[in-house]
This record gives sequence, C-alpha cells and structure tokens, in this order.
Amino acid sequence: MASAFIFFLHVCAAIYAFITRRRAGGVSEGILAVAFLGIVFAVGWTIATVFTNLLFTPEFFIKWYYHQTDSMFLRTLRKELNRDTISLLLLTFGEVGFYYLFLQGKDEKSREVQTEEKKNAER
Repeated sequence: MASAFIFFLHVCAAIYAFITRRRAGGVSEGILAVAFLGIVFAVGWTIATVFTNLLFTPEFFIKWYYHQTDSMFLRTLRKELNRDTISLLLLTFGEVGFYYLFLQGKDEKSREVQTEEKKNAER
C-alpha cells in the first residue's frame, strides 16, 4: 500500500509537469517534462536500491520480521516497510529536493526574463 501511494504521487507529479510545461511551451514541452521525470525516476530508483541494499542487509530484515511483538502498529509496519519501499522513500525525498532546486531556479529566471520583456515592450 505504501509503495502504491508513492507510485501514485509520482503519477500526479508527471501529470502536473505535463500540464505546466504544456502551458509554457506546447505539447512537446509537456512530453519532454514527463520523459525527464521518467528518466530521473528510473535512474534514481536504481541508485536508491543500491544504497538500500548496502545499508540494510538481509539479516537485518530477517531479525526485524521475526521479532515477536504485541504492537499492531509494528506488525502493520513490517508488512508495508520492505527494501523496495525504503528505496522508494529515499528516491522520493531525493526527487523532492532535486525538483525543488531545479525548478525553483528555472522559475525565478523565467520570471526575471518575462518582467524584463514586459518592460522592454512597454518602452
């Protein structure tokens, strides 16, 4: 369920990127934005999986899964939290930071260019 929610967030991000880029530069810009998101997702998930496999050994998960507990929360967490989910969470946090830095700088530059163009057009 957690993995499905993370995939859903990525689909929403792809739709948002397509819509915003389509408005700015047409359908081709929107398709390129979705392709860029897809490439970053695929490469990022591979790198996050490598890090997850290095950090969390199979012995760790075996101990964690078979440890006796009376907590319903921990039992549910065991079902949801596996290596793939952890790597998807690492990927999502990394993507949030990357897209924030990448798109924030672009938005500020485009706003500055647009305001300069408006000023030049008014003269």
